[in-house]
Amino acid sequence: MQWSACREGRISMREHAELAALLRAAYAHLPGLYGGVRTWSSVRPEARVLGWDVEGPAAHAGVLRRFLQVGGTDQLAAVVGLVAVRPGLQRQGVGLALLDRVRAFLGELAVPFGILMCAEHHVPFYERGGWRRLSPRRALYSPDDTTEPRPFVDEITTTTLVLPVTQEEWPDGEIEWNGATV
Repeated sequence: MQWSACREGRISMREHAELAALLRAAYAHLPGLYGGVRTWSSVRPEARVLGWDVEGPAAHAGVLRRFLQVGGTDQLAAVVGLVAVRPGLQRQGVGLALLDRVRAFLGELAVPFGILMCAEHHVPFYERGGWRRLSPRRALYSPDDTTEPRPFVDEITTTTLVLPVTQEEWPDGEIEWNGATV
């Protein structure tokens, strides 16, 4: 497996097409979301952590630095999303290797934390990778930054996780994402 972190502007159209195929396979429950060369869902990442093997892209995670407001105070974090492993490679350690590469990349970015929201059944996977589940809290976020403005979602989230990078303790308070998740 060859690993790299790549800025969004350095990804070729051919690579976007290959990554879209990986995302379509990994997110088969979202048919049509990753059509053609589209490799993002609600907001485009600024960088990606990628694993390639002889068959092409095997693992993918998107990263976007953003200032969130937590308890009314600005908090820099790297929003992580679009985490995917080719279905034939799942449950073989590739996902945890991907999370290790994401952690290293966030260290290179020198951000205090990584943050993500996920489905309940994915929480144990992220926890094995060093992510910490936050206590339930109010979150305000955009469902999609790629179309016309929509009202922000305002809900109590129970599956928000953070990864300490340069700081240990995530601040208390509600989270205003000031945009969409990756």
